Amino acid sequence: MSKTRRILFIELRSSRPLAQDRSVTVGDANLARSPTRRQTQAKLTRRKLLEAAVEHFSARHFDDVAASDITETAGVAQGLLFHYFENKRGIYLEALRDAATRLAAATSPVAAGSPGTQFRRMLHAHLAYLSDHDDLALRLVLGGSGGDPEAWEIFDQSRWHTIEWTCQLLKLDLTRPALRLMLRSCAGGLDEATTYWLKNGRPFDSDAMVEVVVELLVTSLRCAAQLDPEIDVSDAVAKLAVPKA
Repeated sequence: MSKTRRILFIELRSSRPLAQDRSVTVGDANLARSPTRRQTQAKLTRRKLLEAAVEHFSARHFDDVAASDITETAGVAQGLLFHYFENKRGIYLEALRDAATRLAAATSPVAAGSPGTQFRRMLHAHLAYLSDHDDLALRLVLGGSGGDPEAWEIFDQSRWHTIEWTCQLLKLDLTRPALRLMLRSCAGGLDEATTYWLKNGRPFDSDAMVEVVVELLVTSLRCAAQLDPEIDVSDAVAKLAVPKA
């Protein structure tokens, strides 16, 4: 065998195991990316516990809900609650985060249409979601900061995200203290109006509620400009005008 043929033969032999090793490595990576049956079951169990926790904490005070109430509703062993969430407080806070995430997802507007249309669409979705989940809304979302500061903070972050989105939509500078003050006041007014609306059998239709909140926002913007004359809200107010048919 010539030297050239011998070298070629050695290269061919040495390349085969490398190709096999590469295929095994790729296969292992794909396997790692695919969830196992145990992982899928764990995710399902965790979701059942969170849904049961939201149901119970929406209906009753934290102290009146036992860990066993949650696990019985979820249909899982009580030890799994402590495995995934450590304690009742842990699942309570995680349930609130889950509820806040769902509320944010339900009220996220489609980025289409005029700013006034998008803002009204967001308000309609907000009222519709809280109306469909009134126990959750009244006890957890709109319950006020006097009960549980840590729980309140979870939903308060969602309020600030909505305020930030509104400023981006209307091209307003949220770093101005007067705007922050008045937009936060507007958000508080929306909470109070929604609470009264839900507790009193929804005496006005959602269209009327939406237009009142838009007017509340317009008034808040004008008050911000009164506090800080350097703020020009005329363009933002014009964008919130009733869309032309």
